[in-house]
Amino acid sequence: MFDLFRTPPASQGRLGPIHPSHQNRCNSTRRTIINDVDVLIFAWPSKGGVIILEHVEAVDFDFLGLEPLNPPFARHESQSDEDAFCQRLLLLGAKWWDSEARWRFLKQADELDGRAIEALEEENEPAPTMRERKWVSVGWATGGGLWISEFDTNLWGIEEDHNLVPFDTARLRLARTMDERCQVLRKHFKGRFYKDISDYQGFAFINSWSTKETGEVGVLVKS
Repeated sequence: MFDLFRTPPASQGRLGPIHPSHQNRCNSTRRTIINDVDVLIFAWPSKGGVIILEHVEAVDFDFLGLEPLNPPFARHESQSDEDAFCQRLLLLGAKWWDSEARWRFLKQADELDGRAIEALEEENEPAPTMRERKWVSVGWATGGGLWISEFDTNLWGIEEDHNLVPFDTARLRLARTMDERCQVLRKHFKGRFYKDISDYQGFAFINSWSTKETGEVGVLVKS
């Protein structure tokens, strides 16, 4: 099962431990990370924080107007261009994190890293919010509208026993087009259809660009 917060072990391209206070380790110029188990795309909004799409597939690159065989590794120099890219990335179900460090910290907690667990247990760091831990996948139909699937994940201190991420989410990798992804979401992952993005009222950040002013657990860190 692919968990939104699942990071490969150290031998499999792990991004490395980063505590939220270690802001100097974040790289606000990066666009794409590719390791031996995953592909991730980053975007850097002028409001602050970082928008990250994990488990990126070729159809996502196509939707973003990027070349999957020659992905960009640096962000736009123009902030207006970067903001436009941020909005496009949100349409794919990307998460808007308070900071890159917060994202990395919760990945550590999911790996049961001792320091991260201690920080949560002693309430030195906030527990993950619902929006931070939701698994989301989005498909845009060529005929109009979009399909969205959402599932719960188990993170430190949170044990859900219903609506958990299915074991076979790798099935989504087989979709060659957005329409095929929509079909997979509908048939296998309880996907719901929305005629317009404004109809969506779930936990994803998909329509939050114009309304988001604060972070999930603090301020939106500007980098």
